Amino acid sequence: MRKSPGIFVILLLFTAMILLLNMCKKEEYVTVYSKITTVGASYTSSTGTTVEGNIVELTAATHSEFGICWDTLVDPTIYKNKTLASGTAQTGSFTVQLSGLKPSKTYHIKAFVKDNKKYIYGADKSFTTSSAVLPAVTTTSVSGITSKYAYSGGNVTSQGDKPVTAKGVCYDTLASPTILKNKTMDGWGAGSYTSTLNDLKPSKTYYVKAYAISEFGVSYGSEVSFTTNAKAFNFHDDFTDNKNAWYTGTFTYGSAAVTGGEYVIAYKQTGYLWRTYNTITGFTTMANSKDFEIDATLTNLPYSLAVAYEQEYGGIVWDCSASNFKYLVIQKQLGSNPALSTPTYYYSAGSYSGSYTVWQDYTTFSGSATNTISIKKAGGYYYYFINGVQVYKHSYSSISNDGVGFFAQDAKVKAGYLYLIQMGDKKSEKADVIQLVTGLSGINDIMRSVSKE
Repeated sequence: MRKSPGIFVILLLFTAMILLLNMCKKEEYVTVYSKITTVGASYTSSTGTTVEGNIVELTAATHSEFGICWDTLVDPTIYKNKTLASGTAQTGSFTVQLSGLKPSKTYHIKAFVKDNKKYIYGADKSFTTSSAVLPAVTTTSVSGITSKYAYSGGNVTSQGDKPVTAKGVCYDTLASPTILKNKTMDGWGAGSYTSTLNDLKPSKTYYVKAYAISEFGVSYGSEVSFTTNAKAFNFHDDFTDNKNAWYTGTFTYGSAAVTGGEYVIAYKQTGYLWRTYNTITGFTTMANSKDFEIDATLTNLPYSLAVAYEQEYGGIVWDCSASNFKYLVIQKQLGSNPALSTPTYYYSAGSYSGSYTVWQDYTTFSGSATNTISIKKAGGYYYYFINGVQVYKHSYSSISNDGVGFFAQDAKVKAGYLYLIQMGDKKSEKADVIQLVTGLSGINDIMRSVSKE
């Protein structure tokens, strides 16, 4: 039986078609890209590092960018953080500085180069920043201690990795104080500073440390401690009113008034003086246990019309009772022509207990119309000052009475103020005080004269 020629023809056509298709197949092209490697990080600090990359091969394409991309996550890309290298892309190594990093953090880095519109990356590598360098600060020793405030401070010797944004001292009655409780704020940056510790409590031990704050945290200086003074005892009367109830009124041979910011007393009876005092509660206790001072101003004026060679006496008295007092008296003696001649001034000091004991007899001094008097007890002595000049010194013996006041003899005497001050705490300071107050007030009597006649 003869085979059909159709099958042969079909096979021949199929073979021809296969050959034709192979002949028409297009030529394939392999795309080639630049090659880059990530070398790694070096010279790493708490906030930065140097990263090296290496361009191994470059294609003929345009390379508009190359550098380092970085992140805290694995496999960073240029779409998060990137830092471009300077210059033109060419084969070989390059370096990039990374800054603004966080301390003690692990970062991932990859070198990259841009081929036209495609970014080519090197392998992922990592590094860890070092711990933060905080400011260095020292604490200044405490000085100027009173019952209510003191002075300290510090010195920022180095700011560390970031600028110091605040500095001062922190303090507490417990050891190891921090800025979370009591603190001062005394500026910023490096350098020394002084701090005032306010609103302290008397007789308390406080602990103090200097501090400095930067973006990375708080540094403290060494701890120092100190104890505040006990409360100070003070009595102040400026005679702007008569809140302390000094004696006022007219009486035989004299008068007394609180007026114009002065306590004005006047008395004239031959051979006698007029004394007025208030009992200042607590003065005796304070005076016998603490150093103190009594301050006042006295202006001696004629009782009425000035007379040639007239002698005008005004004084301060303390430790007063009905039959006792200590005194400092100023005598102003007019010249032959009271209107034109310069007066002569004398002072005398002593005590009275039924009779006068003169410690310092009448002695001249350089006086003025108004004289400032200070009687200071310190180290077992009285020190007497007139117009800021020490004129006399006398041993101190305990006092027994709270009375403090003034006297006038053959004169009108104006007292501008009366201060009783525990030494070390001035009226102008912010000391925590126990304010002495008047107990019995307006006491007055007539005593035998202290004149030198």
